[in-house]
Amino acid sequence: MVEEILGGRQVVDVQPAEGGTDDVFFVTVEMPNSTRECVLKACSFVEPPAFRVEPRIIDLVSRRTEIPVPDVLGYVDDHADLPAPFFLMERAPGEQVSGPESLTDDALERTAHDAGRHLGELQSAASFAGYGWLRAGLDADIDPPVGDLVVADFAENWSSQLHDLAEGSLSRIEESRFADMVDELRAGLDTHLEVVPDAPDPVLLHDDYRFGNLFVDPDSGVVQTVLDWGNHFTGHSEYDLAVTEHHLCGRLPLDADRRRLVHEALLSGYAETNELTRDDAFRERQLAYRFVTQLAPLAWFDLWYGDGDDPETIANQQRALVRALLP
Repeated sequence: MVEEILGGRQVVDVQPAEGGTDDVFFVTVEMPNSTRECVLKACSFVEPPAFRVEPRIIDLVSRRTEIPVPDVLGYVDDHADLPAPFFLMERAPGEQVSGPESLTDDALERTAHDAGRHLGELQSAASFAGYGWLRAGLDADIDPPVGDLVVADFAENWSSQLHDLAEGSLSRIEESRFADMVDELRAGLDTHLEVVPDAPDPVLLHDDYRFGNLFVDPDSGVVQTVLDWGNHFTGHSEYDLAVTEHHLCGRLPLDADRRRLVHEALLSGYAETNELTRDDAFRERQLAYRFVTQLAPLAWFDLWYGDGDDPETIANQQRALVRALLP
């Protein structure tokens, strides 16, 4: 697979990556005077049309923004003999930290500020024709308007798209340990949707800007690389701010000092690279978006937290946070 992309270069070492959903390998490639460290990602979990989007998004982000992302060396959409799709990228510098608890307040503030700048850049890089999941041009029946990317299965408007995302989570919650909350959560969703705009500018959302997808300098908090561009859909820019705040503060209670620190640094960074009006309407929308994005850890609790040391305590914390976000 590597030779298909790099034109016959030999692989001299392969190490499978731990975790993740699709297959990921760290590969060392022999070059004329040295070796090259790369990452090979192959489709094994998501459907191929969804998988084919990620290398195109990384390439778009690399060309149109200053966000630090790995260089995509090439991708193969289909192949007669090899298990396509797959793509190859440079192995990015940096290291992962386990979460906000690994950083000082100053370092966490810097990470959140960088996150805000990156989201602002991302969402000013391109605007799309509607709200929905992105697909590569070969998987769509219209000409790609942005970097070989198109929006598939347009939602009627952003509020209906958000409703569908939330209902997907609620359907899973109905079969989970949080099933007793479904009625109050669905009622809360209906109220929150009243403040969600129908037609904000449809921009690309990262939707998964969390420590597991970042390389961060543990001393300074500087974000060195932003990874995993697989959650690819378009929507309201403010939605990404809410989900990123949850991730970077570790889903702390709303009145926690470190959540406030992340919130302020995130919005400050965003305002440096994009427009942001922090009025009462914005604060109402952020509450709505925090609520919707807090449904995910309930819906996917066993996958996210099932192997933790104390899942019951975590479950109680997630339950308390979503209740605090009810209108």
